[in-house]
Amino acid sequence: MNPIHSTGGRKPVSVAGIAGDKTAKKIRVKAFKTSKNDPLPQARRFRWNVNTYTRLLRQSLKIECQSHIMKDIFRNNVGIHRATMKLAAPVLGEAALAALTKRASDAIQAKRIFSIHGYYPIISEELKKRGWIEKRNPVFRTMNYEYLLTILGSANNRAMCNVRSPPSLTSTKESLIIENKENSYLWPIVKDVNANYIFTSNGFDVDWNNFNDKTIFSQLNRYSFCSKIALADTVKTISKNDNVKFPRSYFITDTKSMDFFIRDFRLTALFGSIKIILSSKNSQNSIFSRNGTIPYEIIEFIEYRCWEFLNFCQTKVASDLMWSTMISEGGWTTFLVWYQKIVEENATIGVSNRYHIRDIYHRLNAWERKIKTFCPQFFIDGDTNLWIIKPTNCCSGVGIILERRLKNIMKTIKDNDIFIKSYVIQKYIERPLLISKVKVDLRQYFLVTNTIPIQIWMYKEGYVRFCSKKFTVHDLGGDIHLSNVRVQSMNRKCRTAGVPEECMWDFKQFKEYLKSIKNGDKWDTLIYPTMCETLTDVVMESFNPESRRGFGYQLFGADFSLTENFEPWLVEINNAPGLNPTTSIIARIATMLLRDIIKVTVDFPLNSNAETGLFENIYSGKLVKHCNTVKNITKEYYYRQ
Repeated sequence: MNPIHSTGGRKPVSVAGIAGDKTAKKIRVKAFKTSKNDPLPQARRFRWNVNTYTRLLRQSLKIECQSHIMKDIFRNNVGIHRATMKLAAPVLGEAALAALTKRASDAIQAKRIFSIHGYYPIISEELKKRGWIEKRNPVFRTMNYEYLLTILGSANNRAMCNVRSPPSLTSTKESLIIENKENSYLWPIVKDVNANYIFTSNGFDVDWNNFNDKTIFSQLNRYSFCSKIALADTVKTISKNDNVKFPRSYFITDTKSMDFFIRDFRLTALFGSIKIILSSKNSQNSIFSRNGTIPYEIIEFIEYRCWEFLNFCQTKVASDLMWSTMISEGGWTTFLVWYQKIVEENATIGVSNRYHIRDIYHRLNAWERKIKTFCPQFFIDGDTNLWIIKPTNCCSGVGIILERRLKNIMKTIKDNDIFIKSYVIQKYIERPLLISKVKVDLRQYFLVTNTIPIQIWMYKEGYVRFCSKKFTVHDLGGDIHLSNVRVQSMNRKCRTAGVPEECMWDFKQFKEYLKSIKNGDKWDTLIYPTMCETLTDVVMESFNPESRRGFGYQLFGADFSLTENFEPWLVEINNAPGLNPTTSIIARIATMLLRDIIKVTVDFPLNSNAETGLFENIYSGKLVKHCNTVKNITKEYYYRQ
């Protein structure tokens, strides 16, 4: 079991203080010393296992629930025990009220009033430490505390994690009740004051018309790269000049777009057949046999189609590539039937003369070398022609289908022969990086601020998501191919040997793994720089500088799939990446991340030398030099100008 760490911005308190009852005293938390190489040398960190994390999180949420329920009981004048009444309704003396009033007055004058839509206690905590005052309606509650409290009693129920972000583990019941009392007192003073800082994960939560040029808002407007359709279009535009690593995608809207996809599907199957044949050259199970069920005509078909493709590529403009073929629809239908038998039934081709077989290998090898020069995604396509079909209006793996049969794909995206605009078809990466024989991918956070110039901030911590079942392209189950937290949370108990308990690593653990397999340099020389360059290209292509309104920023979550040679390929970008602490790793990272967002959006604009935590500026409207130093070896990367 891997150790899990958590950072805290406040002075650490005892576990008993955090939990607030006898149960917490049983939780053993060991502090460990930070090393010189620690990215957060000044942070106090704790180590716990998954079970301890779950109990600690439950206790923290229970404290918050009880504090709000006590506040409601007192407000509604419901009779309760005198000791409880005293705790629920702390008395603020005249001196305390005067100090509170002055703080509010100073904050209004200094334009330090903030508002939070949703449950983000860490954001509130960080801003208050900087002298900001929260504008919060005491009647409005960010969570259904009564419902949450009933769930917390179940030891095995992880529904308690159904919150937008981690709770503050440093709060006590008493401090939360006092905080609620202060907010109730401050509300009449600040309710008519426009908030100067608004944090939300949903742009629809607020009225954009109420903003002024001084408002700091955690949402950007008029960007398009988070839509599956728009991201595919953006990458297509960029790829005319730069080869952005993004699998081919199609949004079927009419017969023309369908025709493009069908031609790509057939071509990928054609090249896949070449790969299968060549891979059998040194295999004990040859694809050629005297009694093969696939006729030799398949070889002739493959070679004729390769000649047509190369001839077209060499005589037409690449950007206008619409590969044409002289063969009839029936010819392609027959070929795809043969191809499916080879892929799914291990069928063999009827050739027995070994000299003839040797000549076939030689010719197809020559065709493959030429084809690669015109197909930048030749490597990731694999040989089984597997495609992933994604609903455009869903997330977290909902509704995703994997398919390699054309008729099944057509059936999915059609409704009574009428094309519907609901799915994006994307080429599946068939040669992913495997750890413990399962597929993994990366969640990379990045922040975009629309200051002048525009700035892109890459977060140096994220997580690696594991699938729970052994990888194979012949079984299309979601537990094998979809690493989404929602999907794999239902399969953690039946995971393959070697897969982490929470089907997740942080980047530090992943880097240690790379070192253990003698590829420790891949992160700094290939993975991280490629992710930076890809995201910079995508953001700058789709971001509209004329749409800036005040100071806006937004956190995004990019999903990258790694190939077996460690190349990161962008799969999707989320405009509201989940920070709810469904795993101890997400809880730790989200806690750091939210604190560092305040450093970038509040501290840095006032002082360009201010600490930005784990956020690294990779683009600021000009040539940006990024330098990675590993021991005595330095590698420099220059991103988009």
